[in-house]
Amino acid sequence: MLTCNSLYLRYKNQNRNALNNVSFSLNENEIVSIVGHNGAGKSTLIKAIVDLVPCEGNITYNFDKSELAKNVHVQMQTSIFEKGIKVKEIIELYIALYESDETVDELLDLFQIQKLKNAHLDKLSGGEKQKVSILLAVIGQPKLIIFDEITTGLDSVARRMIWDLLKKIKEERKITMVLTSHFLDEVEYLADRVLVMEEGRIIKEGTVEDIVKEAFDDKRSAMFLMDSNFDYEHFPYEHTTSGNKVSLHYAKTEEKEVYGAIVTCGGFDIQLKDHSFEEAFLKTIGYTLGEKGELNHEKNNRAN
Repeated sequence: MLTCNSLYLRYKNQNRNALNNVSFSLNENEIVSIVGHNGAGKSTLIKAIVDLVPCEGNITYNFDKSELAKNVHVQMQTSIFEKGIKVKEIIELYIALYESDETVDELLDLFQIQKLKNAHLDKLSGGEKQKVSILLAVIGQPKLIIFDEITTGLDSVARRMIWDLLKKIKEERKITMVLTSHFLDEVEYLADRVLVMEEGRIIKEGTVEDIVKEAFDDKRSAMFLMDSNFDYEHFPYEHTTSGNKVSLHYAKTEEKEVYGAIVTCGGFDIQLKDHSFEEAFLKTIGYTLGEKGELNHEKNNRAN
């Protein structure tokens, strides 16, 4: 439904491009997450998609560009509404602006927030406000909605309620969504496809499973504790140690043998697990997590 081809953009007085040969496509009825640390180019790419910044290259849509505002809606992490306005009043306003034939009750029922109809927006909880904000983004049957850090500031329960709501919208309204988020568990739960950005480029594209598999060659990780009696001489697997913690990577087909070797050689408190998307993302952009959760840059590690 949207294709970006060789996008370049450099802001005035900057020494590098904010977008650097960015190309990708969005398909109908999918959720695509754009991830990357601050300054990677995520916000600039969104601005380019909605035609807020001029850039070199081409963006083509499956609708007339003159109807961009009708077909592409953007929902930011915080919304500012007129003080004292009620939920039903803001919904009525948006219905009128988009000349939609939807009704207030129909939308409230879709989002299961009929009880908020006469509530004042400034009295709602953070999660309730975000539900209303997402509802407003859906009005007018857009083809694409861009959500920018939609669950920042919400507690874990409210975040998961929002996740389920986004999946429901996708299934029932068949709307394509672009999601930017620093919460990688959110990306893992929601995204059909992920774009990893670094220094204005898309350096990796694929499903969560594809990115994890490519980063770790379809291997699992083992961690365990050992003491002075551990039999290093007969432990056959390459590993790293930090204090009394031992870690290693192994092929899934070797799991039984790896576990047996750890037990036989004296390891205990054994953890066998798949690599997470967070680990794969960090490895993709050149970082690893240390034993205590500290962030290490692989370039620095090589330099040392």
